Parts: sequence; structure tokens; C-alpha cells
Amino acid sequence: MKRFLRLLLKALLGLVVLIVVLILGVVLFLNFAPAFGDSPSGESLARIQASPNYDGEKFVNQVETRLDTRDPESGQSLFTSVFRMLSPPPGKTPAVPLPSEAFSPADLQEGTFVWLGHSTVLMRTGGLVILTDPVFHQASPLPGTVEPFAMVHTPRMEDLPAQIDIVLISHDHYDHLDYQAIQELTPRVGHFLVPLGVKAHLLRWGVPGDQIEEHDWHDSLTYGATRLTMTPARHFSGRGLTNNFSTLWCSWVIQSDSLRIFFNGDSGYWGGFREIGDAYGPFDIAFVENGAYDKDWAEIHMMPEESVQASLDLQAERMFPIHWGKFDLANHPWDDPILRTERESARRQVQIVTPLIGQPFTLENAPHLTWWEGVRAQMEAGE
Repeated sequence: MKRFLRLLLKALLGLVVLIVVLILGVVLFLNFAPAFGDSPSGESLARIQASPNYDGEKFVNQVETRLDTRDPESGQSLFTSVFRMLSPPPGKTPAVPLPSEAFSPADLQEGTFVWLGHSTVLMRTGGLVILTDPVFHQASPLPGTVEPFAMVHTPRMEDLPAQIDIVLISHDHYDHLDYQAIQELTPRVGHFLVPLGVKAHLLRWGVPGDQIEEHDWHDSLTYGATRLTMTPARHFSGRGLTNNFSTLWCSWVIQSDSLRIFFNGDSGYWGGFREIGDAYGPFDIAFVENGAYDKDWAEIHMMPEESVQASLDLQAERMFPIHWGKFDLANHPWDDPILRTERESARRQVQIVTPLIGQPFTLENAPHLTWWEGVRAQMEAGE
């Protein structure tokens, strides 16, 4: 009996030590892993505290916004949400490589756009090379998780031009701000334009302070003949477990002599799209998110039908659906965003632009391809 108790005590002690080591490892990872970035301080913190969009403790949306839209009265709970995630729908991820093109920097002439998947868009307008929300590695702080879907040609850093004038960041979530990509891009970037608070992340990752410009909603700045304006969005921020709303989130308006462009970032649907359209539109093209949605977070991401409505509110001549086709971030089939956007845009008579990932285009030859249909056919044939 005594021997049994000694063995039990030894096992319990070993378990306690293991738990302590695991907790310590998690704490060290959360505090020291570079992917988590850093907290604002000094002049940046002072600007945050003076912002009209900061309530003294956190940044706030212009309308009441819930991160969790589950309805307990209808039986929705954390348990039902977890159960849904553990019971994914068929086709949640593509089972074959997605068709895509290898992009050459020589293709990026004035007025050219290239979608590199999710919310990463490369463009040249007003003589400037502009890149939005660059994510080339993974959409998670944990190595080997939330990696891009397989593609015929996965966009690489080597595909980009040697010089990028401006990188626009919409917010600090991992699927929009890839710290490895930022480190690799830094030598070739002129300016990183970021929302309030995000500068601290870039500084930790080695970006010189004079390359970073931090702004608030409706701030405008001009480079040559191109005007860039940071506009509001309905979303949230944070790269850790306890720092939601600690940095600002935004959308961007890009106005050159020849083009008016809207870049969504992330946003739930709200009346602000109409206000932006009235103030800065009409737009030649609007890059609007249409993926990674769920009824459990319906106020911070749009359903595809809402995305189409947002493009109408923005007075956009063309809608380009982004935020889909690269990562598995929600409990819907990988192609559900574009299928629903196709149906709704046809119903509402909205012109959508759907090239291959990596395919250069101008507004004069903006493609409306249905390449995802071939992927679905291959998946069904392989079943």
C-alpha cells in the first residue's frame, strides 16, 4: 500500500511539474514570440489616447458591435459552436491545387492590379507601387498552422517588384499582418502606412521608425499625385489573448489622377460604407471582403450578400471580392463566398472582377472568370 501511495504521489508530482512547465512555456511564448508584436508606447500611445475613436481604454467602432452574436435563447452556446467547428461541411478546403499564375514585376504597368490571394493586392497607380495587407506565410502565430491552400503557383516574395513605394495595413490580425513578410519586405519598401498602435509591432520586427507612418480615421496624405485616406471600418484588432481593440482597424481610399480605389480590410456591414461612398466615391473598383463569415460573429465580417450591398453603397463601378480563396478561417466550404457573391451580384446587377490569383489585369480588361468551377469539378471527380 505504501509503495502504491509513493508511486501515486510521484505520478502526481510529475503531472504537476508537467503542467507548470506547459504553463510557463505558454507564458514565455505569449510574451516573447515575435509574431505577437509589441504594445504602443511614447508618442504612439499619446496619439492613441488623444484619438476621438479611443474611449480611454480601447478603440471603439462607430456603431455598437458585438464580437459574439450567438443567441443563447435559441440554444446557441460555446459548445454548439465548437461542435460545428469539429463537424466541418464537405469541401471546407480545396482538395486539389488552385489554378493560379506566376506574376512578373514587368507586368505591373500603370493601372495594373494583381490579386495575390486573401486581402493581398498589388497595384500601380499614380506612378506608385502599392501593396495591401501582405500575408505570404501563414495566418497564425503558431508555426505550421493556417497555411495557404495549395496552388499551381503560390505567390512568393520573389515575385514582387524590387521597389514597393507603399504598404497599406488595415489592421493587425494575423491574416492581414504577417510578421515574416514584413521583415522580408522592409528593405524594398518606402513607407508602411498603418492604423494607430500598429507601429509598435513593426518596430519590434525591425522596421526603421522613419519608414512607418501611423494614422487615424480620415487622415489623408499625398504622395506625388496620389492621395491616400484612412477610412473607418466595423471590426476589431489584437494579436494576443488580452489585447483586443488595443490598436485601430481601417479601410483605405486610394485616389490618383486616373483611378479611385477602395480597399476594405475587414468589416461587418454598416452604414459607414454609404458615408464613405458619398465622401470619397464613386469608385472605379472596390476590393471588398466576402469570406470568413459565420453567424456567430455576424457583426465583424460580412456575409457575401452584404458585401455586394457594400459595393453598391460605395458607388463602385466594379466589385472585387477579397478575403477568400487562400486560408481556411471559417466553417463554410472554401468556395461558398464566391458562389454566393456570384449569385447576389447577378441579382443586383453588380459587375464583379474575378481573375486567377497572380493574374495581372487593368480595368479595361478586368476578367470575370469562374475558375473555382473547375476546382469543384476536379474535387467531385476524385470522390
